[in-house]
Amino acid sequence: MIRRAITSAAVLAALVTLAACASAAPAYQPGVANLQVLRAGTTPIAVDDFAAAVGVNDSRLGLRADAMTGAANDGAFSTYLQQALETELRNAGRFDADAGLRLSGVLIENRLDASGFSIGRASVGARFVLTRDGVVIYDKAHNVEHEWESSFMGALAIPAAMQGYAGAMQKLTGQLFADPTFVEATR
Repeated sequence: MIRRAITSAAVLAALVTLAACASAAPAYQPGVANLQVLRAGTTPIAVDDFAAAVGVNDSRLGLRADAMTGAANDGAFSTYLQQALETELRNAGRFDADAGLRLSGVLIENRLDASGFSIGRASVGARFVLTRDGVVIYDKAHNVEHEWESSFMGALAIPAAMQGYAGAMQKLTGQLFADPTFVEATR
């Protein structure tokens, strides 16, 4: 009887510990469409710090019985976006930390819904500001919605939601890079 109580307590403690854990968002993968758009330009771009607007969830998104955090180094989704932009620009050969053309911004929307049994959804948005030698030449908000196939089974739905969130970020960066006003400002 005592042995069973100790075993039950140990299992309960392990479950509580697992429930409190959060997984970092998957490593951002640059998109082929983003590469093609970015390679059309030649001006190098630096990426400055990103922040989250007041009231925007920047640290933890629920994934059924799990949770996801943003960038691996600080857990912030605003940093995840910043690193995604750097990854895209590096991939296209357009990143230069010392460039006079500097991109910064604010995460203005950050939602993830993995509760659906067949469809998962993410909504992300940011206000992007581009400066040239300290002068603002582009200031615009972009928002995207992204859906993916989900599952009733959490073991399938949670990884799908993590990849779906990364896909939403890729759509957001793609929307920025394809914006004709942004393209013109980076020439």
